[in-house]
Amino acid sequence: MKSLIEQYREEFQGIEYCCYCMEPKDGKHSCCQENHFIPFEDFDDVDQIHIIDGEIALAVWQAEKQLEIANGR
Repeated sequence: MKSLIEQYREEFQGIEYCCYCMEPKDGKHSCCQENHFIPFEDFDDVDQIHIIDGEIALAVWQAEKQLEIANGR
């Protein structure tokens, strides 16, 4: 069975991120006043974990917002 980190590494493979702020490219032509994007797998382990942590935090935040909406808050 693959670890969560291994699963995320497979899922994010090929996705380009800004090499300065590590935000996903998502169709942008530039970020941080530059146009330097690199694939997820080219980041070192520490930066990959940073990106994965950010994606998990965003998913948790989105789930919390959906629960608030569903509960009428």
